[in-house]
Amino acid sequence: MSKFERNLYASSFHLRVRDPAGRMTVNEKLAPSDVHDRIQDRATDFGLKVCMMGEGEVGKTSLVVRYTQNTFSPEYKQSLGASFAVKDLEVDQRQCKLVIWDIAGQPSFRQVRRHYYSGAHGALLVFDVTKPISFMKLHNWYSDFKRIVPEGIIILIGNKVDLTAARIVPSEAAHMLQRWWNIPYIETSAATATGVSGAFFLLSRKVLALAEQKKFSD
Repeated sequence: MSKFERNLYASSFHLRVRDPAGRMTVNEKLAPSDVHDRIQDRATDFGLKVCMMGEGEVGKTSLVVRYTQNTFSPEYKQSLGASFAVKDLEVDQRQCKLVIWDIAGQPSFRQVRRHYYSGAHGALLVFDVTKPISFMKLHNWYSDFKRIVPEGIIILIGNKVDLTAARIVPSEAAHMLQRWWNIPYIETSAATATGVSGAFFLLSRKVLALAEQKKFSD
């Protein structure tokens, strides 16, 4: 059994839950290992750790809040270090606990955020369709994550598609990158909820499918 499978089947994701919704903000000065406690939940078959990646202001936090709380605020608040949220979901009759790490996108946090990739099963790699620079820097995020989690599943996300008049990055450019990396591509809007639940569900399903594939191939 590979390290990827051991992490998945051991539900090796740790957190402290502060409120009934399972939300907690982690002080950016603490290492992930300092703030984690093992999840103990008999109703959960799998614990999935996923990361939100992408430049600052692409809407990573808004996507997480939309998915976990079904709310949206147009006010931008810069993420500092990392925070995480928890979401229970069912994937093909399997109960999963999704632990979503929202990692700051500013360049000054690049060295710090690599520590949060360790043990992850997958990531949503987000760019803002109205900001070409966020698209141009995707390669840095992809390379950093794959260097630490070579088997991790990545889904490319083109966010803020509700801003049709301001859109600059065409879907054709994203599809070219999708084919180059051989990964899925989904267009989303945290403002309207378009594609948000589907993106997290697809990521979870692909992580579980990879684990099953590796289980039966070994």
